Amino acid sequence: MNKFLPWLMLAAAFGGGWLLAPAPAADAPLVSARRDAWRLPDLPRRPDQAAKAIGLAASPVFEQEAAQAVAAGPAEDKRWRVAGFFGRGSERKVLISFAAAAKPSLRLAVGDKVPSGERITKIEDGVVMIRAGNKQVPLGADFRE
Repeated sequence: MNKFLPWLMLAAAFGGGWLLAPAPAADAPLVSARRDAWRLPDLPRRPDQAAKAIGLAASPVFEQEAAQAVAAGPAEDKRWRVAGFFGRGSERKVLISFAAAAKPSLRLAVGDKVPSGERITKIEDGVVMIRAGNKQVPLGADFRE
């Protein structure tokens, strides 16, 4: 054991010196680090449509039109349909009903005008012929419950 002791001491001294020796100085970098702060611009966003609508509605441009619209009230529903046929022979008639429930149904015969202004020229089984300009237009019944 006496023989290995000097070698062991030499290895310990070498290892201790290796660990305690100062680190070599770092070389200067080839490129210096950036000193400015990078900031990307904000992405374009869709404008706030609600804010635009409120701003536009509050604009004095529409005051006259808004007052007229409120004074006029809701528009009348003029939709109508052929609801059915009744009568016999030459006494055939057609029943016209309206989309607005408050309006009463009309009973029209040949020669009368439908609500849109055209005249009834002929009433057949399931078809009413009206004259729209120079054309004969057939209207069928719309059976709804």
